[in-house]
Amino acid sequence: MSDLSGLPEGILRHVDPSCLARDALGRSDAQVFDAGGCFLKIGPRGSLRRAAVMQEYFALKGLSAPLVAFEQDEARDYLLVQTLPGQNACRCKDDPARLAAAIGEAVRALHETDAAGCPLADVNERAIDAYARETGRSFEGDLSPLQKDALVQGDCCLPNIFFEGGRFTGFIDLGDAGLGDRHFDLCSALWSLNYNLKTPRWNDRLLDAYGRDAVNGARLALCARLSQYDL
Repeated sequence: MSDLSGLPEGILRHVDPSCLARDALGRSDAQVFDAGGCFLKIGPRGSLRRAAVMQEYFALKGLSAPLVAFEQDEARDYLLVQTLPGQNACRCKDDPARLAAAIGEAVRALHETDAAGCPLADVNERAIDAYARETGRSFEGDLSPLQKDALVQGDCCLPNIFFEGGRFTGFIDLGDAGLGDRHFDLCSALWSLNYNLKTPRWNDRLLDAYGRDAVNGARLALCARLSQYDL
């Protein structure tokens, strides 16, 4: 959407279109704009409703910034969210050991959050469907080990985790969040740490900080296969 003059009234109450600047925040496929203290996402109609629902829930739990507005027109969704303080984990690579530990602690805190009333509980099913869609075949393997044991971010990569002065401030890009198996977040966090640091050296640091007591190797491998991550 190159012409921002047609933004819905519910968005215009909060932003000045002339001040919007394109941003590459997070890993979203939507168009993202810096709105000065907020960010605005624009995507095809129906594509951001899930993100809006989970944004409100994560904000309620203190895990993300407040949702300012969600609007739709005939063609598009518009999601306006307050900006988290700090910067994403990709910009915190000066001390890899500290970064790995901070990510592990942040993900564990998420997974220990009371998920009562979580509005969406289909993370596992969506992962199975995505595997079939992307590979053109059904998953061949035992899916029974999967559990719905935690509130998960769903795309727990470094661009979607924010820190300020070493302190975790929240998650962004919550369109895949919901109740599901915690190991989906762990495998994406591990893969993203490896990718951004160019080495698997810090995997153990992340897992130690997360807590080995809550890590099941078989479930981690299963979630990695479903997510098509090579750990």
